[in-house]
Amino acid sequence: MSYIGHERFSLMTRLVTFILFLCFASMASAAPKAELIEFWDDREPTSIMQINHDAWQEILTTYVNDQHPSGINRFDYLSVTSADARKLKEYLASLQSMEPRQLNDQEAKAYWINMFNAVLIDRIIDTYQSGSRRGIRRLERGGLRSTGWGRPVVEVAMQEISLNDIEHGIIRPIWNDPRIHFAISASTLSGANIQKTAFNGENNEELLDKAQAEFFAHPKSVSVRGNRVVLNSVFDWYLTDFAENKRSLLDYIRENVGEETRQAIQGLSRISYEYNWDLNTPDAVLDDDEDDDD
Repeated sequence: MSYIGHERFSLMTRLVTFILFLCFASMASAAPKAELIEFWDDREPTSIMQINHDAWQEILTTYVNDQHPSGINRFDYLSVTSADARKLKEYLASLQSMEPRQLNDQEAKAYWINMFNAVLIDRIIDTYQSGSRRGIRRLERGGLRSTGWGRPVVEVAMQEISLNDIEHGIIRPIWNDPRIHFAISASTLSGANIQKTAFNGENNEELLDKAQAEFFAHPKSVSVRGNRVVLNSVFDWYLTDFAENKRSLLDYIRENVGEETRQAIQGLSRISYEYNWDLNTPDAVLDDDEDDDD
């Protein structure tokens, strides 16, 4: 091959590689659609079965700081004892031994919300207790962005289930409740607050309203920068869960923010999005992240 031919081949190779990189990056950043897993679309309306979430409540009470001056609830992963780590695994084992399709609608909703939050925190605790400094540093500085959301993490009714399955195949399509996005915690600074109270079927509505109010009360949800409205990326990833389009999304935002923010965004139509994937540790600081799209 001639020198010129080699250069052309090399250039073409780099171009193809770059295009593939962009394609995979786009696929990686796209949020999964809400697609119902039919197997789980079954509940018992008259069931009086109640699940004991006391162990999960004890974990939340001990390690969640809901009075942090940043306004973002923090989880003290580093302080979790071996005994409490085992307690969490035993709680998850008990959830996996149950049949959530035999629960009534509200109990099932609480079951899946708690399952998602507890599984993710259990995985984070495992990293801390592994002693891997590299793994911990990576996790704290945005590592959750590329975590295995689609990998099976639990088994219920002989079905292997991933975090994506729980959120996008069960909770979102079954309940069609936008407040879910403020209750399911990604354990990140920009994500929904991890609530200090476990969902239990009887408190769902109260906790969902509380979670939504907390989210909209914090600048990580909506802010103004110059002549544009800066929204949390959750409103971009799951737009149709909140509104029909971007125009109606701003109407939804205005309905939920406080008066000061409502006045600040009045008349603005340019939108960008931001999200900080850093872990919600006690000392993490919320800074603008690179997820900023006009």
